[in-house]
Amino acid sequence: MHRVAAAVLALAVALAVWPPRPVVAQQPAPILGVEITMARQQLSVGDRVLMTLRLRHRADVAVTASPDAPAGVDFGKPAVTTLALPDGVVQTTVTWTVQPFLVGRIGLAPFPVAWVTQDGHTGRFQVQPPEIEVVPVRAPGDDALRPLKDPASIAGGPPAWLRPLLISVAAVAALSVVALLLLLAVRRVRRWLPRRGGVAATGLAVEPVTAESSARGSLDDLAGGTLDTPAAFEAYYGTIALVVRRYLSDRIGFNAYALTTDELERRMAANGVDRWQARLVGGLLDRCDAAVYAHRFPDPASADHDLTVAYEIVELSRPGAPPTGVVPRGVTA
Repeated sequence: MHRVAAAVLALAVALAVWPPRPVVAQQPAPILGVEITMARQQLSVGDRVLMTLRLRHRADVAVTASPDAPAGVDFGKPAVTTLALPDGVVQTTVTWTVQPFLVGRIGLAPFPVAWVTQDGHTGRFQVQPPEIEVVPVRAPGDDALRPLKDPASIAGGPPAWLRPLLISVAAVAALSVVALLLLLAVRRVRRWLPRRGGVAATGLAVEPVTAESSARGSLDDLAGGTLDTPAAFEAYYGTIALVVRRYLSDRIGFNAYALTTDELERRMAANGVDRWQARLVGGLLDRCDAAVYAHRFPDPASADHDLTVAYEIVELSRPGAPPTGVVPRGVTA
């Protein structure tokens, strides 16, 4: 009995003095959360939809995912973003653009996600994407033709009031070419007729369309109009500015459409145009810009005076016009 008691006492003493074994802390799992979603699960043929994979993992873990695109479904290049969360957790988000070209329910195949830690441990697991349903845009047996959509409007195009004027400018240019060809043909006939039999050439009077006549015709269309709305003022002054710039481009030989008012005055002076005439053009175009873009509209009498100034610019700029030394009556320098 004493021996048993002594043995128990010795065992207790040994356990008391024996060094304790170290407790190994359990490391958290590398992957802490997995979520995969599809922005829409019902779409039409050719629609694009985003498939997003979110992985929460330790900061010392890197992850990769590589889904396989089945036949009839396109996967775009993945876009990867990372977000640091509290407690050393990182969220990696991978987004693909999915575009199906099949009709019906499409079950995407599961794909592997691989991970690796900084100390070399690796692993992988499978992720199952959601199904998508591609619905047809036509009912079964619907073979009727549908009308085309209206053409899309492009921002930055010319305003509606300017389009008829541009069409008329193109028409005048085409008529000018036709008249010039007709004039050349008449001259050739007149030269050919006397040589062929001494027959006197018939006097065909053809009046060619000139830059002056084209400009006066466009300005004549503005005379007598009613300026009672902002749109009417904008069209009126926009037409004057367009006609003056077109005439100067044709007469002086430079692109007046691409120049500011100050640049236009300097270019006219450099081409031998009288300084007063250049200032007359600049002042008129400034008033046109103020009406079209700043909506500063004058009274109808001043608007009629500006039309007279436009006529004077055409008259003074034509070949053989008298030198400008005096301001024309009714025109303010």
